[in-house]
Amino acid sequence: MLGGISKKATDLDFAIQSLKEELQAVDDYNQRAEMAQDPELKEILIHNRNEEMEHAVMVIEWMRRNDFEFGNELEDYIFRQGKIVGREAEVMGRNGTAVEKGSAPAAKISKSLNIGSLKK
Repeated sequence: MLGGISKKATDLDFAIQSLKEELQAVDDYNQRAEMAQDPELKEILIHNRNEEMEHAVMVIEWMRRNDFEFGNELEDYIFRQGKIVGREAEVMGRNGTAVEKGSAPAAKISKSLNIGSLKK
């Protein structure tokens, strides 16, 4: 631990700060590209913006792999169809209680293990 903060917390902080910087760079390049008059400069700025997006996604993937809670949130929301807030209702089981990953919504959870009787 450095200065009372674990290596894991320090690494996560580095990732979060880097993600902020990458997203700021995406925004900066995007605005510049939109305002650029010269077509070749515009093309370069768009290329640079896309590189920064790649960097941001790489950091997000590191966070998914190394922070369990962040990874779970990504699994709940990324690459899903429908309304994003509607997905939250599904994840929360419509009653405000988190539904275990891979399980049915709260109203559909069966109390049976569906393995039949163990009596002979």
